[in-house]
Amino acid sequence: MKDIIVVYPVKETAMSIRSLLEKGGYHVSHICALGSSALEIAYEKRKGVIICPFYMKDMSSADLAEALPYDFDIIALSKNGSEQYMGNMITLPLPVNTREFMQTVGILASGGSGFTKRSGNENDYISKAKQALMAVKGMTEPQAHKYLQTESMKNGKKMFQTAMDVLDMLA
Repeated sequence: MKDIIVVYPVKETAMSIRSLLEKGGYHVSHICALGSSALEIAYEKRKGVIICPFYMKDMSSADLAEALPYDFDIIALSKNGSEQYMGNMITLPLPVNTREFMQTVGILASGGSGFTKRSGNENDYISKAKQALMAVKGMTEPQAHKYLQTESMKNGKKMFQTAMDVLDMLA
């Protein structure tokens, strides 16, 4: 199981997230208020998941995601519901759907999932599936990405596997 770090400037919010995670059977190894503190901790650890707001006092979650070591993922919680996708970051809108949040944590915290790490070939499948969803279902690119992301979490599959399923279904 990967280390979980909660980054929130409001201590009560951080403690609420920690409590929710611990009730779900996860261990939160650190709580901090700044992205830079989480970054320091991440470089001491081997792998982990960071849960943080989309914007922190000292940096954005995207900036943090770019600076993290290879085996770290981010779940960014967005007040304005904005969606941003990077290889190692998943954005969930607030108010958060507790079930979706816990599923996302479960996938990312499981030791060998590699959920957000993809090869170039896997990215090609995902891009093709998004294009197909946009053409056939009239989705926007963020909607198609969110659909693939949600389906992969719901079915416990990697995103590229879900993309392959979608391509087979729409073929």
